[in-house]
Amino acid sequence: MKLDEKNIVKKNIFFVPNDILIMGAVNDSISKKKTSKLLGFLKGLQEKKLVELFLIFGLHDERAKQKIKENSFKDFFKKENIFVVTDEYINSKEEIDKARHLEQLEMDPNFLDEYFKQHVLMNLFKEGKVSKENSVLIAHDVFFDGFYSMRFSNADFVLVKESLSDRNNPLPAQISGLNYIDLSEADFKRILMWKFPTPDLRFLETYVFNKLKEELLTKENMNQIFKIKGKLDKK
Repeated sequence: MKLDEKNIVKKNIFFVPNDILIMGAVNDSISKKKTSKLLGFLKGLQEKKLVELFLIFGLHDERAKQKIKENSFKDFFKKENIFVVTDEYINSKEEIDKARHLEQLEMDPNFLDEYFKQHVLMNLFKEGKVSKENSVLIAHDVFFDGFYSMRFSNADFVLVKESLSDRNNPLPAQISGLNYIDLSEADFKRILMWKFPTPDLRFLETYVFNKLKEELLTKENMNQIFKIKGKLDKK
């Protein structure tokens, strides 16, 4: 089917580059040839004013600009549609969050602010620059992308199968209820026409809360709880 103004539903395509367009913590075998071909297809639609492509980097300004140059992203994304972490954004945080961000940045110049993509999306939605209904986030992490989108921006998202992760650790199995894609022209046509079922986010919420509960209630914590309970029972 030919794509046109009548059948394109998702006109604003937001990419998280790490582990999708470039190698990251999860996927070190990204094919530049494959991603360039896909971006070329989407750029053609952008030139016809059928879609807008956006790139959200959680990296700090200078590191992000370096990655943008290395990967020729300006060939596909308009300058005004590329978002990177700036000092202004960091300074806008609460003092404790600002201090934590700067500490992380000092330890690792490649520190990724995973919340930044939600900040960008929410601002664009609030300012009316893009419509939430016409937008989709192309991502890979069930927690940082899926759960954060569910909790903050409420943006539609799809997850790339080959880079599927949970907090940037490979996830061996898909979570029910979510929409998954390959980095193929066929799947992106499905995205543009939004030929996907409405996601059932209850499975994602259950998965996340169960994982957090497991991590919080470690054996050591459980032993401490039992000790406290024992003391209370004796009173």
